[in-house]
Amino acid sequence: MDAYASGNRVESGDLSGAFNKYKGRQVSYCTHGIHRFPAKFIPQVPRFCMEHYSKQGDVVLDPFMGSGTTLLEAMLLGRDAYGIDIHPLARLIAKTKVTPLPIDLLKGTADSLVREIRRDDEDNSEFIPEMMNFDHWFRRDVAKNLATIKKHVWEVPKGPMQDFFKVCFSSIIRRVSNSDVESLMPEVTSFRKKLVEQGKVDFDVLTRFENTTKLRIIDFDDFSKELKKSQEQFKRKTKVEIIGKEARDIELGDSKVDLAVTSPPYASAVHYMTVHKLEMNWLGLQSSDVDVESNIIGTARAYAEDYNRWKPEGLQADIDSLAEKISDEDRKSGYTVHKYFADMKRNLEEVHRVLKRKSSYCMVAGENVLKGIRIPTYELLGKLAEDVGFDVKKVYGYDIINRHLDVPRWNNSTILRDHIVVLEK
Repeated sequence: MDAYASGNRVESGDLSGAFNKYKGRQVSYCTHGIHRFPAKFIPQVPRFCMEHYSKQGDVVLDPFMGSGTTLLEAMLLGRDAYGIDIHPLARLIAKTKVTPLPIDLLKGTADSLVREIRRDDEDNSEFIPEMMNFDHWFRRDVAKNLATIKKHVWEVPKGPMQDFFKVCFSSIIRRVSNSDVESLMPEVTSFRKKLVEQGKVDFDVLTRFENTTKLRIIDFDDFSKELKKSQEQFKRKTKVEIIGKEARDIELGDSKVDLAVTSPPYASAVHYMTVHKLEMNWLGLQSSDVDVESNIIGTARAYAEDYNRWKPEGLQADIDSLAEKISDEDRKSGYTVHKYFADMKRNLEEVHRVLKRKSSYCMVAGENVLKGIRIPTYELLGKLAEDVGFDVKKVYGYDIINRHLDVPRWNNSTILRDHIVVLEK
């Protein structure tokens, strides 16, 4: 069902044909592919939203920016942009993705860095992070080489150049670990073990890091060229800023934004911190894990003292009813779903506040399943938005064909179709 199920008549349209033709390098051009990140939408989706609901020079906001897809597209389309995300690795990737670097200096620094790494035969074990079940996740020879890379990357002066090498370093960690690369969550599978036994896994950490830096430099060179074309076309330099961690309390004044575009999280869908726990440990970002996981919108983390005294009421009628139905199966799950929509209502209120009048909020969402019960997320977000004061102007649907950009579920449900819900203030 593509048409939005409300009392108002809203046009609907299918964009599968428009989006499904994009594959491979077409969805990872410039710096879009510098680091794997779960639940990314292809760049053509925010581009479509910006081309249809904003103009050159406008200000675009992504309150759940993830790895910065919307921000980069805004830059290339001559729009200024603000991004928000609670995830520390997401902020590092997004900041790096949209920061142009002098290519000749980058190449020279990379060559020097790799030379220093390759001739370092010291004991750098102090750079190996403390981590539960470390030997389960990493071979000792791999850990030794990762520690050497980390030592030298951390010696690069702090700033955009060091961030670049940190992202390169982070992007190889899962690939040289014992975890199955194709699993969303870190997992040492029997399939991975079999590949290792057959000698089909490349554990040459230093060569992988060297090759990765070379490929990412090509990406940044492409980015610099595309950005230059954009600046010549639109006759302006764009400004992009990451303004905070909290989508429920946006650090902007009233009516400052011309368009908001985002793909929000889902209720109890992905344990975002767990997905990158190996990288987070090596980068030294894991110390805030518990606090971040508890505050992520859509988290499955909840305490009995909260959900035992909770009642499924106070939101939109369909949401209250759905939460009660899920609660009959599992009280904690019912509570987390209800809390998710309460948090999303706060986001909708904040985006409504910072948007200019007659401006749009494009939310990309599908539906998921929890405890065997369908959660029509995009429909319910639309109904919440109407309660906040938005009008649902249009709903586009499209099939998801790139499974790496999909949102695999820890509870074995999968989103096969997404929707762009266009809200107007």
